[in-house]
Order: sequence, then C-alpha cells, then structure tokens
Amino acid sequence: MPTVFGPTQAAVWLALILLSGYLLYVGRAVLIPLALAILIWQLINAVTARLDRIRIAGRPLTAWQRLLLGAGVVALALWLVVDLILRNVGAVSASAPTLEANLLLLLPRIAGLFGFTAPASLGDLMGQIRLDVLIRSISSSLAGFAGSIGLIALYVAFMMFERETFARKVDALFPAPGRAERVRAALHDIETRVERYLYIKTLMSIATALLSWGALVLIGCANASFWALLIFMLNYIPVVGALLSVLFPALLVLVQFAAFPPFFLTIISLTVIQVMISSVLEPRLMGSSLNLSPLAIMVALAVWGALWGIPGMFLCVPITVIMLIVCAQFDATRPIAILLSAEGRLEPAPPREPPVG
Repeated sequence: MPTVFGPTQAAVWLALILLSGYLLYVGRAVLIPLALAILIWQLINAVTARLDRIRIAGRPLTAWQRLLLGAGVVALALWLVVDLILRNVGAVSASAPTLEANLLLLLPRIAGLFGFTAPASLGDLMGQIRLDVLIRSISSSLAGFAGSIGLIALYVAFMMFERETFARKVDALFPAPGRAERVRAALHDIETRVERYLYIKTLMSIATALLSWGALVLIGCANASFWALLIFMLNYIPVVGALLSVLFPALLVLVQFAAFPPFFLTIISLTVIQVMISSVLEPRLMGSSLNLSPLAIMVALAVWGALWGIPGMFLCVPITVIMLIVCAQFDATRPIAILLSAEGRLEPAPPREPPVG
C-alpha cells in the first residue's frame, strides 16, 4: 500500500525542503566549486573510459596511466577555455562603447518600424540598464569562472587520491548485509548516466561552438571566438541556452553592423546549427539514458537557477539525474522519482531493502 502523508509528515517534509534550500543558498560559495569539481571529475572518468583502446608497444595502458592521461586532456581543454576568456575579456569590454553608439544609430530605424519615436539615449529606452555595463558584467562573470579554476582543480586532485579508498569507505558506512552492494549499484548508475551526459554534451557543445564560430567569422562578427565560447557554455543550459545562443550573438551582430541583413543571416545560420546538433544529432546519441521528464528539467532549471544562479543552470540536469536515482532507492521517495522520469518507468527497478533483524 502506498504511504499517505498526514499533516505532520507533510509539515516535516516541507520544513526539510525549505531548510535544504536555505543551506544550499547560503553555502553556494563553497558548494558550487565542489559541484563543478564533481562534474569535471565525472568528465575525466568519461574520457578515461574511452582511452582503454590505446596501446603502447602493444600493451594497454594501466588504470592510473589512463586516469592521468584523461585528466591531462580535460586540464588542457580547461586551460584553453580559461586562456580564451582572459584574452578576449578586455577586447569585448573595450568594444562596448562602440556597440552602444551603433545601437543609438539603429534605434530610429527600429522605432520607425513600429511607429514609435526613437529615444534620445539608451537611458530613455532602458532606464539604468546600459549595453556596456551588460557586456562587462558577462565578461566579469566569465573571468570569475576562470579565477575559480584553481580551487576546482584542487578538489579534483583530492578526488583522484581518494579514488582507491572510496569502495572501502562505502563498506564501512553501510555494514548491513546487501546495503553496500545496493549503494554501489546506485552510485554506478549515477556515474554511468552523468558521465554519458557530460561526454556527449561536451562533444556536441564543441561541435556547436566550432560551427557557430565559422558562421560568425564568415558574417564578420567582431570577437567571434568569444561569442563561440559563450555558445559552448550556454549549450549546457537546457532549452534556454539554445535560445540565448542564437539571440544574443544575433543582437550583437545587429548592433555591430547597424543593419538588418547580417542580423537575419546570423539568426538563420545559428538556428540551423542548433537544430542540426541539439534537436537531431544529440538526441540520437543520448537516447533515453537520462530518463528525465522535460517538465522536470524546466522546473530544475528554474529552481537551481534561483539558488545558484548561472552555475545552477549548468548543473541542473546532472543534479536532477542524481535525485531521480537516489529517490528510486526508497519506497517513501519512489513517487518523486516516477514524477521526475520521462515515462513513469524506473529502469532497472531498485532492489528492496534487506529485512532488518
């Protein structure tokens, strides 16, 4: 028989949810780098697992050699991202006043299309919001991410050293018969799904960014590499990221050229790229491995975005996958897992708790 919560149990659950949300919010300065480090660690594991075919002098690499090589590949990729951010932040910020001046020239034409009188300045149009401030804010946010790489790398290094002892800790934490095996099975399921998501999503994000960079270069967009990097990062945000990846560069192209043809060309080219990769290629590669409801993803996007801001939007899908798998392990929370799932099925079915005593 399903468990029916009374008023007391419902109040307790509500209090726990509110307390957890409060702790997640106030502790975000510590938890966000840790969560990003866990995701990078999972990405390293995904890359490492795909290095088992490499042979040196006819012999396969050892587990530690594959791990170090995988960590080196991911570290090189992160270094390239950080280097690209630091080299482009100054140039993008310096171009903000020019873009603002171009927008002022374009405003009369835009206003005339709708029968309005063009504002004399951006302040009349958007109050206190200014284009240069917006661009510098985005640039400083990316620079802040680059600055936190050191702490994230330190977390990842300690995870590598703890790798060998983690199984023994699980056995010590769950001494009841069958409990440790169940926990290991759940952790393996989490690792498999999250690693597959990160590996495929990263490959698709790289392909989207490279194709978008090529399109922006052909159109003549200034700082095309910076906007391609932004598209790469936005591609990790469900639904909203794809929309922003098209609209934001297109608006910047409109402001840069103060003309509509490059604007429409940018929208068309970036939309085609997004549809080909995000809507056609990526679902074929990803399959149903996540088993997440689209509504659950949108709710998670809103909740984690409110708690942790932009990093929460990046992390919402892996966190929701973890919640689904953990909730599926217990009868009391199994209905939550069913609601989070894509079709109401939880596969494989979680094993029952071993009898106590």
